[in-house]
Amino acid sequence: MELRHLRYFVQVATDLHFARAAAHLGISQPPLSQQIRLLEEELGVLLLERTSRRVALTPAGALFLEAAQRTLEEADRAVLIARRAARGELGDLRIGFNASAPFIPQVATALYAFRQACPDVRLSLTEVAGTSQIPAIGEGQLDLGFMRSPQRPAVPAGLTATLILEERLLVATRPDHVLASRAGLHLSDLGSHSLVVYANDRSGGFTEALFLLMRAAGVEPRVAQGVREVSTLLGLVAAGIGITIIAESLSALQSSGLVYIPLLDDRATSAMWLVHAEAPPLIVSRFLAVVRQAGQGSPAS
Repeated sequence: MELRHLRYFVQVATDLHFARAAAHLGISQPPLSQQIRLLEEELGVLLLERTSRRVALTPAGALFLEAAQRTLEEADRAVLIARRAARGELGDLRIGFNASAPFIPQVATALYAFRQACPDVRLSLTEVAGTSQIPAIGEGQLDLGFMRSPQRPAVPAGLTATLILEERLLVATRPDHVLASRAGLHLSDLGSHSLVVYANDRSGGFTEALFLLMRAAGVEPRVAQGVREVSTLLGLVAAGIGITIIAESLSALQSSGLVYIPLLDDRATSAMWLVHAEAPPLIVSRFLAVVRQAGQGSPAS
């Protein structure tokens, strides 16, 4: 038995007329009659009562019609699912991100737009510190990841990194701090001030890169406290434990206990990258397209 046999029977059972059913199906009547007869022989059941004047369903035929319709609906649904999956409209998308990624307008806009465009894709979002995302993507545990790095991340063969944006670094401090009234700062201004920074295992290389910048400016970092969460970082700054340096996107976390001052050094910037397979599956390609489109509507950094 093939699906076409079920479709033939359902059409005849709907029209209760072989000629009309054949016209609806786009075939001639004799082959249709033959296929229905073969179906009945295969089942060993009479499905239709035929006379010269009428066609009617037998009791067995009426029950078979309900089952056949359900089977065809499920088959059509399976076809639709396969086609939508092939278009990247169904499935799972596993995204890694660092702590600051959700505060970047382009990232937040892309996540929202993708949910609207592909509501049946299950988004799984996991915070993963720094370069730990790279092996997770390479091993298939994540599909892609947002990570911060001043230079293009080193990735193994088969992966690539797409630049999302480059943004300025800011100093965050209390409003009553000696630096708070400055319109802009240089790294060389920070030498005598204690820092609150991300712990190395949580910074994804951000803290190490920051220290290299400071030392290149002739400043040795003075660390007052290392932390693991952005809320703790800014909370300790508001408490006067020290100042901190953050990417501009995190200044969206406004607080009466903090002021943000831009760093004016040319190299005082940070970049966000999207790491993914060089030949990504369609669902990932769709997300990449949404991210690029979101970037076109974002103000230049």
